[in-house]
Amino acid sequence: MEVQPLSPALGARVVGVDPADPDSVGRHAPALRAAMAEHLLLVLSVPDLAPADQRRLAALFGPVADESADGSGWTLVSNVEEGGRLGDGAYLFHSDLEFTEAPLRYLSLYALEVPRTPTHTRFANGIRAAAHLDATTRADLAGRTAVHVFPLVDARGDRRFRLADLDPGAPRAVHPLLLEHPETHATILYATAMQTDSVVGLPEAQSEALLARAWEAAYAPDNVFAHEWSTGDLLLWDNLALQHARDEVSGRRTLRRVPVGTRVAHLRTGV
Repeated sequence: MEVQPLSPALGARVVGVDPADPDSVGRHAPALRAAMAEHLLLVLSVPDLAPADQRRLAALFGPVADESADGSGWTLVSNVEEGGRLGDGAYLFHSDLEFTEAPLRYLSLYALEVPRTPTHTRFANGIRAAAHLDATTRADLAGRTAVHVFPLVDARGDRRFRLADLDPGAPRAVHPLLLEHPETHATILYATAMQTDSVVGLPEAQSEALLARAWEAAYAPDNVFAHEWSTGDLLLWDNLALQHARDEVSGRRTLRRVPVGTRVAHLRTGV
């Protein structure tokens, strides 16, 4: 197995592992976990990857969460397939299920179909951002928490969700702004452009100013990596350490999704 770093910020391409071969996956499991802990995003090129093989690889990192309605264990992120979700729109940086007490731990996406026009997923490294905070910002964030919200309806992902705009029953959760990684114990800067509403206990103006400083660190150009999708790409990443985003999609795009975590959430359609 070979691990090839993709950028100084995050990410590595993995060569020499066959997800369709249980022996290959088992033999390389410790090295894959070590690569994930170091690089936070793993990229493999796997033509014709079966859903069961994607689930096997994802399960190396924890319990696979079944978001499907039929027990298949996978769903589609698609702008063309029935049952797909997200459509064509852009999505700001976020962490999946950050609006719950138990965000997903890892995510995997497999490219079944991508358009001729380049399509990207962008990743921002929350661990690296935390490590590069200036002393004043780190001190201002230390010990503080933030509220994360989501409407759980068909919602545009290109604008920030705010409590003032949502139904009182919309889900929300409070997390430390400097979050400890549950496995490596690294400090993660955990505030996202899409779902972080406010800093608990601060007036609106001060909250917005502090979040702006956090986002300046999180989304600095040298802290972001953009993956350009090709058919057969399999991406697995740490959903706590990394935030992800995408630009508007032009053309047919279908990715198969298998998450790792302890809970699921479903968008309500037709609202």
